[in-house]
Amino acid sequence: MNMPQNRLWVKKELRLLGSIQLMTSLIIQSLGYFWTYLFFSQSIVFEKGSEYFPAIGTSGYSLWSSFLFSTSGSLSIILQRRPSNDMLIWTLTMNILSVFATLIGLYLTTFELTLASKIKTPIWQYRSARMLTVYILLFTILEMFVAAMATEWTCKARQTDEENSS
Repeated sequence: MNMPQNRLWVKKELRLLGSIQLMTSLIIQSLGYFWTYLFFSQSIVFEKGSEYFPAIGTSGYSLWSSFLFSTSGSLSIILQRRPSNDMLIWTLTMNILSVFATLIGLYLTTFELTLASKIKTPIWQYRSARMLTVYILLFTILEMFVAAMATEWTCKARQTDEENSS
């Protein structure tokens, strides 16, 4: 069952948000790879007794969150191209999961940055790790706003569909 024509006002904007989600997922994944490379290549500095606790690196946040973000972005683009009630529900579900993933990411990055702010050392590895964590935080905030907007728009589209069905 196709969506009614009165909901097509969401189309272009939702496609744009999906594209932003895809780009954000790629950036967060790349930053996570850099962070992981830094962590393993400089393992002497980040060993168990070190002052720096890499919450982002050890949780794998950048990997599993980028999967959720790219999936929700892809579904948003597919919803724009082939609107259906089932695709609307999948897109809504994945965007809600993306919002929860961003909340977890915000917690992890602020936790890591709070602990790292107490370290007063000029070691370049710690400074690089903090910089990568700040970039992950900024793109996580961007993803949170984009996923929240996509969720709001798909909820409105769902409500419009239910009102037209009645």
